Amino acid sequence: MVQYRLISSVYAAALVAAFAWAPANANIIKDTSTTALAQGFGAVPRLLTVESGGFPPPPTTLPEVACDGYVGGAFTTGPTACGAADATFQGNGLINNDVTSGPNKNSGDVSPSGQSDKNNPINLSSLGITDANQIRINYNPSQTGASPQTDILDLTLKFYDSSHNLVISIDGGCGTSCNNDATDPLYFAGTGVNLGNGGVGFILMLDATQANAVDTACGANLAGCLDVTAETQIEFSNDGPDSFTLFSSDLALVPEPGSLALLGTALAGLGVALRRRRSA
Repeated sequence: MVQYRLISSVYAAALVAAFAWAPANANIIKDTSTTALAQGFGAVPRLLTVESGGFPPPPTTLPEVACDGYVGGAFTTGPTACGAADATFQGNGLINNDVTSGPNKNSGDVSPSGQSDKNNPINLSSLGITDANQIRINYNPSQTGASPQTDILDLTLKFYDSSHNLVISIDGGCGTSCNNDATDPLYFAGTGVNLGNGGVGFILMLDATQANAVDTACGANLAGCLDVTAETQIEFSNDGPDSFTLFSSDLALVPEPGSLALLGTALAGLGVALRRRRSA
């Protein structure tokens, strides 16, 4: 009996040690403490923008894919920006493949003529971001049809130094273990119908494990990381463009002029209605 208790104690200690040393799983997660934001599709620089490859609608077997990043020191978008590797920190196993032409076309990086602001390297210091816990991403989907769901299979953030060398990249989404339902970390059951890009927004953030990894890789105040670029793969998207905007949790997103005009009209209408009620 004593021998059995001893063996059990040793075995239990080994299990505790194994779990203590096992790496924690990391993901980009929903920030439920921040209200979803609509943001139009005007001059606010986007981190990444993607549109369905065929319309209407794209092949259901092919998700939207888009990538931007530095290749050979130069910023670029499209297939060459996707690379052929998983995230350097706890990748989710899904490697993006942006096919922008031919029978297997699945997507397109959106950068219309004269509108290069739709895909950008985002400078961290310009946003006052000195800690990865401050990073927030506004996901603006645009859906049409009777089932306005989306599932972000992969969202990769890539951090570069001042010479445009990759320092670290991190992953979000279900990767190669997707159920295409609410059990996936970045599944959205309802994004609205025909609202247009920026008609609705969902805020994403790094979990504690990822934030710590980025802080460690980039150094104090993130001084070793200048810019951030992104890759994404989105299931069920049937319209677009869909976009991602990076901002700091310390700063509110500034509505674009169109949104401000709409807000002004609504407030004016509310004022008229209140005056009528008082005079009645």
